[in-house]
Amino acid sequence: MITTKDKLYQIIEKNKNKLIDFGNEVFKNPELGYKETNTKKLIKEFIKDIELSEYKEYAITGMKATIGSGDKLHIGLLCDMDATPTVNHPYANKDDNGAHACGHNSQMTIMLGVFKAFAESKLHEELDCKVSLITAPAEEFVDFQYRLNLVKEGKIKAFSGKQNLILEGAFDDVDIVLASHGNGMEGHVIETDVSNNGFTAKTAYFKGKAAHAGAYPEKGRNALNAAVHAISGVGLLRETFKDDDHVRFHPIIKKGGDAVNAVPEEVVVETYVRAASIEAVFDANKKIDDAFIYSAKALRCDCEIENIPGYMPSNYFSPMKDVIIENAENFVDKKNIYSGGKTFASDDLSDVSAMTPVVQIGYSGFEGDYHNYDFNIKDEEMAYIIPGKVLAGSAYDMMKDIEKTRNILKKFKPVMNKKEYQEKWLKI
Repeated sequence: MITTKDKLYQIIEKNKNKLIDFGNEVFKNPELGYKETNTKKLIKEFIKDIELSEYKEYAITGMKATIGSGDKLHIGLLCDMDATPTVNHPYANKDDNGAHACGHNSQMTIMLGVFKAFAESKLHEELDCKVSLITAPAEEFVDFQYRLNLVKEGKIKAFSGKQNLILEGAFDDVDIVLASHGNGMEGHVIETDVSNNGFTAKTAYFKGKAAHAGAYPEKGRNALNAAVHAISGVGLLRETFKDDDHVRFHPIIKKGGDAVNAVPEEVVVETYVRAASIEAVFDANKKIDDAFIYSAKALRCDCEIENIPGYMPSNYFSPMKDVIIENAENFVDKKNIYSGGKTFASDDLSDVSAMTPVVQIGYSGFEGDYHNYDFNIKDEEMAYIIPGKVLAGSAYDMMKDIEKTRNILKKFKPVMNKKEYQEKWLKI
């Protein structure tokens, strides 16, 4: 029997080739955060025939396109736009090695399919609701100097796209956000209610004194030894981190010295400090700062540290997971639907979830390793089409049973308000 929701599925199916072409074109033409000008043009071209009730641009390359004018429920369809630096990826661009090695091209494709389905069916209007396509730049926390310059120029206030969308009010009138992200699983798999770590980004400058490394090393103060000692010191701190806090520390040495025959005078270390709660992020970060500073002092060096607020731990809205699971069962075998769990990665979607109910699905359809040169689309149906049908059906159910949805939304507990977020987390 054909149901009302079938209209949404049929529209997505009708536009399948167009959606796949869009996803593949973006995959082959990646752009890093706040540089997604061509990507934005492609999105606007895709929705050019849709009559919008509202349109606004955010965070340099982001935007929010709305259909409908009802006030019963406003659903945001949120997707990332940016690539991530990936050396040797076959489609990495020549300017900054940006490549869609995290599958953000598929997120855009999925949400365009859902947006198109409601725009053509007008089911949201029948139910007196609104739907917004929200495209967010710069999810990947990279390209530091470029973004620092944008902050100095007053073009953005924070590093990530969604952080700026929050500050600029893109989610102020949205009742619930639907989002998606690929996973590394095989076959046809849908996940929901998977939590993320938060993190702080850290750059440490170890400063010593240069000297001839062969003839007069005793006249120098070795900044590289100080950095290595500091990293080892953090390793010895690991037993002080609670298992349930899921602390992660993964440094790289960006600069290790200037010449092999000179005692290194300056060494630069970059790292994230990740953990499962705000308190755990702050605690681990303080311990690591101390380890860096005092390890440097022990070797007669100095250490200056820059901490940049990263992403908050997730506060994803578990009470809505049943709607997702019910709709996923229409397209994926029950045994391949997973709910709950933990990933130790981070996402600025978590920042949105601190103030607005967010439901995210994970989906398969890829091969290779994320953020690696071999990442690729393996199954176009799973990477581009099926998740859109799951989300379209879920959005319709939320609109149709509005009383039930409103009662569920009352269970949402924000972590903080926007003012607190700006002052306590972003510290601006």
